Amino acid sequence: MMNRGSFLFVESNTTGTGELLMKRARVLGFEPYLVTRDPARYPFLKGSVAQVIEAETRSPDELIGVAAKLGRLAGIYSSSDYFVESASRVATAIGLPAANSEAIATCRHKWKQAAELRRQSIRVPETRLATSARDVENILAQSTLPVVVKPVSGSGSSGVRLCDSAAAAIKAFESARGALLDQVDLPSPDILIQQYVEGKEYSAEIIACDGTLHCLGILAKHKGPAPCFVEVGHDFPAPLPEPSLKELASFAAGAVSALGLNFGPAHVEFVITESGPVIIEVNPRLAGGMIPVMLSHALGTSILDMVIRLYAGEGFTPPRRSARAGAIRFQLVHKSGKLIRLGFSRNPDPTVPEAGLLKSEGAEVKINGDFRDRVAYSVGVADELNAAVAAAQRMIDSIVIEIETATDQTANMQVAGSNEGGGNLHPEAMKLLAPPIEISRDGRLLQHQAAIDEAHLVMLADQGLVSQAAAADLLKHILELRDEGFQSLEGRDAPRGVYLAYEAELAARAGPEKAGWLHLARSRNDLNATISLLVLREAACSISHQIGTAQDALLQRVEEASSLVAPLYSQYQIALPGSPGHYLLGVFFALGRERQRLHSLLEDISNCPMGAGAGGGTSIPIDPLKTANLLGFELPSFNSLDAVASRDHHLHGLSIFASISTLLSRVAQDLQVWTTREFALIEIPRNLAGGSSMLPQKKNPFLLEHIKGSASTVIGAYVSAVTATCKAPFSNSIEASNYGCSPLRLSEDALKRAIILTSLIVKYMSFNVRSMREHLEDGSSMTAIAAERMASRGIPFRKAHTEIGEMAQRLSQDSCATRRRSELASQLAGVFPASLEECRDALQFGGGPGKRSTDDQLSVAKTHFRDMQLKCAEISERRAHAKAHCEGRVKELIDKHRST
Repeated sequence: MMNRGSFLFVESNTTGTGELLMKRARVLGFEPYLVTRDPARYPFLKGSVAQVIEAETRSPDELIGVAAKLGRLAGIYSSSDYFVESASRVATAIGLPAANSEAIATCRHKWKQAAELRRQSIRVPETRLATSARDVENILAQSTLPVVVKPVSGSGSSGVRLCDSAAAAIKAFESARGALLDQVDLPSPDILIQQYVEGKEYSAEIIACDGTLHCLGILAKHKGPAPCFVEVGHDFPAPLPEPSLKELASFAAGAVSALGLNFGPAHVEFVITESGPVIIEVNPRLAGGMIPVMLSHALGTSILDMVIRLYAGEGFTPPRRSARAGAIRFQLVHKSGKLIRLGFSRNPDPTVPEAGLLKSEGAEVKINGDFRDRVAYSVGVADELNAAVAAAQRMIDSIVIEIETATDQTANMQVAGSNEGGGNLHPEAMKLLAPPIEISRDGRLLQHQAAIDEAHLVMLADQGLVSQAAAADLLKHILELRDEGFQSLEGRDAPRGVYLAYEAELAARAGPEKAGWLHLARSRNDLNATISLLVLREAACSISHQIGTAQDALLQRVEEASSLVAPLYSQYQIALPGSPGHYLLGVFFALGRERQRLHSLLEDISNCPMGAGAGGGTSIPIDPLKTANLLGFELPSFNSLDAVASRDHHLHGLSIFASISTLLSRVAQDLQVWTTREFALIEIPRNLAGGSSMLPQKKNPFLLEHIKGSASTVIGAYVSAVTATCKAPFSNSIEASNYGCSPLRLSEDALKRAIILTSLIVKYMSFNVRSMREHLEDGSSMTAIAAERMASRGIPFRKAHTEIGEMAQRLSQDSCATRRRSELASQLAGVFPASLEECRDALQFGGGPGKRSTDDQLSVAKTHFRDMQLKCAEISERRAHAKAHCEGRVKELIDKHRST
């Protein structure tokens, strides 16, 4: 092929398409050059993929000097997130095709990106900037957990962590600041704290040319276990209806356009929530993770060639639509150590055009919680998405991987308690009752397990029951497991439960002799009872925070709605003139009582079961008060049997959850009725409603149905727990400890969803002022006040009530509402209110909707809300203080051992 000149690549990504781009440039007739400050970062350079130029790539002037020396330079590009801006500036300086470098700079700085998107009314998560641990604390005081901590200018999920506590967020903040140093030698002084957005995640792959944005496709994303965000797979096209795919392509293109990216590729990541799509981030580059390779196979044309030609000034021709589907699946490293064996045990079939290894045998691997954890990939392509997914998964499932740790032990080595039962569980029973560990499901339990282990080891060391050196070594390994997100346990068989599998992993790392001390003076009975209380405590705190958000939304709307006039209903019949503010205050006070019950429950969870053993205590001279305090409890349990047998706190918590969900369901029922044309009192915005697949005129307030539907889940969880517990013996039993407690998470998730949706609707619904007044125009709702005024003039109330009732019945229903009201006013002269406002404001006693009464209620509500917020913060602070104290003692032990 004729030489078409040189093509300069500024640095490269290390595991994605960087090497392939250079190879494709050569195939297209260009001489590829790679300018880098550290050639050792790229093992693929040994194959003479490109001519290497060493230079300081962080200096635009030095890069311009390099470019100026290359003959017939056709284009400049970077596949590295960290150098796209530099490549663009150099290309612009010497007159080659390039994107707007200022737009790239804004896009690369995710704080500026979020601000710009928000300024242009494009939905993004609530985002704050932190430069110190104190910033993190202040941000969390105003945020709802969980949050996502990420570097301002990161890539590949490096340093990105999901945090469900203040301590976790602060730790993630410190880790994120150095997350990029070992990759590109870049510090990250600025860190983002983003509200976690729940929903399915997708990406849009876009290429811009001459101001036109071309969407190559929408992909569904699969992620590894929390708290990390490692992408483990992608599906193309995303399994969504064609109209939805077009809408999402337009949405993603709108974000790219809003950021001024008018040239080159863009990778847009977003989450579809129940209220619509939310941009997570826009990246001014090709997608990583082999996505361009998969798309090339699915679309029948090379995406990499398109990009090279685009930057060489040859324009862009969109690929023709293809009916083929594609999927990528990755294999992640499951533990740190030396990679002894890695390979596929099967050959790829025609539906797997690409499969490869991303690490080499003999390499040292480490769980980083980002793209570097991938060791292999496979690409499946077929006519149907399901077939493509199956092909990619089948290939990746054939991976044979063996990792040797420093103290290599078998993962199933025997530890204390692992031979309970005298034999292995039957395979069919194991499949049903002890499935392999899934961090997404078991991660919370493991976090609590580790916290209890830390407190227990500190206590044992302080009591002299375990040597401080042994305790420190075990604590060090526990911290490593937590930092890794317990990923080494992912997929691990757990025939005797998650706890023993976790302890086996500790034994493999620390040695069985040291790990054997961990279970001294405790049983799985007191351990499980303590975990269940920690889970309940966490759930109750989380729900209290969510109720606080809902109450805040209610109070904000009360301020504007109290002056309005609206029907007050009794049995769906108009009773009196009221106000939306009066209704919202009623809901506020009802929620407030539920929140008080939650806080009372949290105060009542004061006794820690640790030390109760299997129900009979222990002969070892432990200090259960110390363990309790380190875990945020006030006291140990007084009776060892009560400690392991009782689950009354869970039943109480679930009953409160059921009561809250019942209240929200009733409110949702009212609001749904009020959205109908017959009532037409409120309007739900389109981004909180849905349409009909058949009827173009319909706007369905379906989120209200989700709120009502959630109540069935929450109430069902309570009934399930009570039923499981009621026939269990008063001792440790699977019925009570497992089936009596497991419904909590299902209940919490459903209730949290209902509260969040209620908050959104309350916050953004609008009041139909005209319709509310029209429902009251006939004056019938004002007759109760007329009767009370007649009674105040000496006419017995029952007589006045009868006379007015007969009078109202005689009115012709054929006449208009204004005329009926006029007739009532004429016949009840002197007692009939002159206006709806006068009638409403007369209802000022007994907590009615009158202005004076509502103002008093609002004042009380604000005081209650402030007190509840302070109480919630106080409870959280006590827990955080205990956690920080325990973490401090753990660090003290480890540091002391290191120094010796």
